[in-house]
Amino acid sequence: MAYLCECPLRLEKGFILDGVAVSTVARAYELTRPKLWSAIPPYNAQQDYHARRYFQSHVVPPVLRKTHQDHCGTGRDGWMVDYFHIFGQGQRYLNRRNWAGAGHSLQQVTGHDHYNADLRPINGFNGRFGYRRNTPTLRQRPSVFGEVTQFPLF
Repeated sequence: MAYLCECPLRLEKGFILDGVAVSTVARAYELTRPKLWSAIPPYNAQQDYHARRYFQSHVVPPVLRKTHQDHCGTGRDGWMVDYFHIFGQGQRYLNRRNWAGAGHSLQQVTGHDHYNADLRPINGFNGRFGYRRNTPTLRQRPSVFGEVTQFPLF
């Protein structure tokens, strides 16, 4: 079995891998009005790392205090959507599934680390070492430049 590094494994397990559960919950909430939950989390610009300098400029903080948005702000759709996305029934269901490890198979979690984990030797038509040793003269003298392989000749 392949060596699994703990950091990528932990990051992969933290990601929602069970697309069927997310799709089912999203389909259940798509017809409700007002639309409080979505599979895509609401965007909050004040918590975005790349927009941090904008919100720290000398012009924006007074405006945020005036509009009562100076405590981490809310998403575009307001505090109710943010709250429901964190503590709503659909999100609590998905969190419980992920904490329990549901929807995680070893192949999904390991991802590309699982590729080439259990390789079997390939014995082709010309034997274990390939076409260079399939005639008697090449078996006796494999190359005029010397031996270029780490494998035994016979």
